[in-house]
Amino acid sequence: MKGLLLKDFLIIREGLLIMFFTMVAIGIGMVILVSPWVLTVIAGVSLSMTAVTTIQNDKTTQWDKFSATLPVSRAQIISSKYFMYLLLGLVGIALGILFSVVVSIWKQDFDGEQLLLYLSVAVMMSFLPGSISIPLSFILDEEKGMVGLILSYLVTSGLFAVIALFLNRVLHISLLDHLATTCGIVAAISAVVYIASWLFCSKKLCHKIF
Repeated sequence: MKGLLLKDFLIIREGLLIMFFTMVAIGIGMVILVSPWVLTVIAGVSLSMTAVTTIQNDKTTQWDKFSATLPVSRAQIISSKYFMYLLLGLVGIALGILFSVVVSIWKQDFDGEQLLLYLSVAVMMSFLPGSISIPLSFILDEEKGMVGLILSYLVTSGLFAVIALFLNRVLHISLLDHLATTCGIVAAISAVVYIASWLFCSKKLCHKIF
């Protein structure tokens, strides 16, 4: 597993550096226009998304075929992608929180409720799309894999809308009044779905996608 993770890290390390500076540039603008806490979402989504690109890179370089000769199981190869995605997502969220806290303290505008709100959004926007885009990237070719990546974010937005509608119509809970609660619920669902996707893909799909 360590060797697989190291291989993927070496592939994306230059891209991570570019992504970091891009994230900082975009983050500065978003901090001014929106809130310093938005950096948490931007960093989590940006870094985690780079893990998906390694799957298509394996196909382009035919490493996926070469891996069949290595002393690693197909399930381990799949799990390494999920673990890399999880690791990058958590690192991105942690960096985003760190930057956000520094900026908010500098602006004398620290808000714990905003921190929890944007943390929930970061988890939701990072891990729910990953639970969809990772298996689709294994199954589909590079061009269709990008469509799958876009679809994963549309599904995430749709799930959020469905839960918000359920809370409003069935439980009579206003989204505006309970935004943090709604985001927290979706974030918890995202984490569960990501783990389920990881287990299912590594155990059930490994013989179909290699």
